[in-house]
Amino acid sequence: RPVDPSSAAALRRAAVVWFRNDLRVHDNECLNSANDECVSVLPVYCFDPRDYGKSSSGFDKTGPFRAQFLIESVLELRKNLQARGSNLVVRVGKPEAVLVELAKEIGADAVYAHREVSHDEVKAEGKIESAMKEEGVEVKYFWGSTLYHLDDLPFKIEDLPSNYGAFKDKVQKLEIRKTIAALDQLKS
Repeated sequence: RPVDPSSAAALRRAAVVWFRNDLRVHDNECLNSANDECVSVLPVYCFDPRDYGKSSSGFDKTGPFRAQFLIESVLELRKNLQARGSNLVVRVGKPEAVLVELAKEIGADAVYAHREVSHDEVKAEGKIESAMKEEGVEVKYFWGSTLYHLDDLPFKIEDLPSNYGAFKDKVQKLEIRKTIAALDQLKS
């Protein structure tokens, strides 16, 4: 939904949209919300060095095929953003440092991102929140990782059924949210 330019005073100045595992422009509530709520939007992908190399158990954290897939996906995302009048800033570094630097550079008052669930990703979110709080930048998270949105579940996440059959019985009659169309034009 386009924003009326006359209401621009109510909009945020600028926002960083931090892409993580959601490397798409369609069905992306995070990107659409930032575009609706902000005068300018800076899409960012950060290759975090901590995600590469060996784990404590000696296995690759990111294997060569996944790394190649990520590179191709980031390039495709950049192409899709450029087709909509935007671009994608790609950096290598710790997100809590890279995002703060970029937020300062553009005078952002918010960072938009999809919430993740793995231990390392949640830990990164905590670091981002701390770093942004020091800068007075709000961090807004969105859910976009599951077929059923967390807010639509008929139970609290803490009460998640312990087996698939019980889960299916509780959710099979739920309506799945409609996908969010990709915007034709993005703010830059």
